[in-house]
This record gives sequence, C-alpha cells and structure tokens, in this order.
Amino acid sequence: MQRITLCGALLAACLCAPALAQDAKDARNPMVDSYHAAQAFLLKGQHDNGGFGQIPGQPPGEVGITGLVIRGLAGAPKEFQAAAKPAIEKAIGFLLKHQQKDGSFTQERSGLSTYRTAIAINALVAVDRKRYAAEIKKAADWLKGDQFDSEEGVGEDNPHFGGFGYDKGGEKPDADMSNTLMAIGALRDAGISPDDPVFKRALTFLSRCQNSSETNPGVGKLKPKDDGGFIYDPGLSRNKSGAVTNADGTMSFESYASMTYGGLMSMIYTGVSKDDARIKAALNWIKANYTLDENYGLGIRNKDPKAAQQGLYYYYHVFAKALASLDTKTVQTKDGPRLWADDLAAAFIKRQQKDGSFVNPVDRWWERDPTLVTAYVINAYNYAWPYRSTK
Repeated sequence: MQRITLCGALLAACLCAPALAQDAKDARNPMVDSYHAAQAFLLKGQHDNGGFGQIPGQPPGEVGITGLVIRGLAGAPKEFQAAAKPAIEKAIGFLLKHQQKDGSFTQERSGLSTYRTAIAINALVAVDRKRYAAEIKKAADWLKGDQFDSEEGVGEDNPHFGGFGYDKGGEKPDADMSNTLMAIGALRDAGISPDDPVFKRALTFLSRCQNSSETNPGVGKLKPKDDGGFIYDPGLSRNKSGAVTNADGTMSFESYASMTYGGLMSMIYTGVSKDDARIKAALNWIKANYTLDENYGLGIRNKDPKAAQQGLYYYYHVFAKALASLDTKTVQTKDGPRLWADDLAAAFIKRQQKDGSFVNPVDRWWERDPTLVTAYVINAYNYAWPYRSTK
C-alpha cells in the first residue's frame, strides 16, 4: 500500500511538472522574457566580421549600430551577460578597425562621424574602460574638437555655438540637439569633468534649445515659447516640430519629447543642479505631456497623423536614459506619479515582434531597421532595469 502511494505521488509530480514550470514562467516579470527575446534576436544577427547592421550597398556591419549593440549587450543585467560575451569581443574587433588616426570613428562613403564616435566611446567604456583607455581618450579628444566654438570661427552670438553637428567642420555650422546630447553623454562616459570648458560651451547651446524665456532670451530669429521643453535646433535650419511665425518676424517651435528628455539629461550631465530653473521647467513639460504612445510634439500642427510616431524608439532610449540620470523610480505627471520603468516595459512588450525584434512602421531615421531599433530597446531596458517595481 505504501509502495503504491509513493508511485502515485511520483507519477502525479511528473504529470504536474510542466504545469508548474509554466506557472513559474508566467509568474516571472514579463520584462525578463521580453529582454531575453530581444537579446537573442540581436545575437543571431551578428555578421561574420563581428559587426551589426548594414548600409545598403556596403559591406556588412555599421559602426554606429554595432556600437549601440555592444553597449546594450555589455550593460545587460547580470543574468544576461554570459550569453553575450563572445559576441561582444567579436564586435569590438569590428569597431576598432574603424577608428581613424585622428581618433574619430567613421565609415566609408558616409558621414555621421559625431554620432559614430560618440557611440563608439559609449561602447568601449561599457566593455572595459581600462583596457581601451587609449582608444577612448583619442576619440574623446577628437569629439571635444568637434564642437562648434571659436576654433571654427563660431562666436557666442552664433546660434550653433557650443553645439555639435553631424560632422566636424566650421564652414557651415549646423549644430543640433540630437548630435549634442550624444556627444555630451559620450564625453561624460569618457570621464571628462563637468567643469571642462566643453561642457560650459555646450550648456550655452542647450539653454538656447529650451523653450523657456526665463532662462533663454532667444538668439537670432528664435523666440522661445514658455512650456519648458526643448527643440531640435536654435539656428532654425532643421527643426522637426511645428513652427509659428510671430508678428515681429521671429520664429517659435513646438517642444517635443525626445529632445526634451535629451535636454534634461544633457543639462544634468553638464553639472546643472536639479534645483535649477531649467531642470524644473523641463520636468514641468514632462509632467504636462507624459506619454509613451508617441514622440509627443512632432504631431502638433502637422498634417501627417503619423508624424508623432517618428523616432519613437529613439525617444524611448532617451526617455529611459534621462529618467535614470535623475535616479528616480517615479516621474510626476498630470495624473499623478508614474512608475516609468514599468510603463516603458509595457510599451515594449505590446510592440515586440514574434522573433524578439522591434521595428517602427513609420519609416524615419532608420527605424524600419530591426537591428537598430532592437538595440535602442535593449539599451533602454538596461537603464530602466534598476527602477522596476518588481523583480
């Protein structure tokens, strides 16, 4: 009788095992499964030469995308790091082959040297700051020289002063918030002090991109609005959001989410106190316009209803990095405090493809490329991971 009971118990345990395993999986934070699937997708997509991504008509591997993937894999939570180590080492080899004698990271027949150099610094620091100290310093020195300032004949009265553009050069200054926030983040990662003049000059540019007349008197024909958010370019050359021509001939532009979170993050990186009026103004914009359904602000007064979906995953990446820089688990919104990391995870989980990848159906800024977009997601998850409400 005892033997029969024991056999029955063992049989019941065996029959229940799959159900118990499934229950354990279902009880786990869904961020874990989403992250695992996204990481697996990226690892499967690595080229034989170590690179990730590809520019049409060129050999496999794109420097910026590869650097972004490296940073994401290297900064992964501990439970995901072992699986990524071989891919990281192989990708680093690809990346370093593209560092030039002047320290920059470039790719044949294409620009984007500011982006690529900044992202390469981020990647090398994430993998091993000491091992790649020489390469990081050389790249950081180049990046500091990439800033528009008096060395390029750009004075403080120029809207582009203190900012960064797509490529080094002073003949046609074209600084913008996106290149600038990437450069500032990379220089911070490289260990450049907030007291360095490069950050002081950058703060001038950042302040001119903020829609706050209290701290931004305007420059050139730009007349800032008073919502506290950020625009793309105070030089008026390539702004992405809705424009208004004022009666006095000046121009005002709508703030939008990716630039506002990027401006907030960049100001913190340059040493601006959280009690500063510029930080408070940015947080007020976020409080009034918090959403993860769109890159808010790009759709305002735009005839294309899809405009607000442009750069959505770039926005998610900057959103997470900015709020992590505040070191806060919640963000204040007009509807009360929100657990931003959980909100971000929910946005990702409902958009993830069956193969673990992510893609933006609105084809702008390379966001139809699943490798780039999934790299944005992995990095955003890394920034959000410590701020999850559940483990």
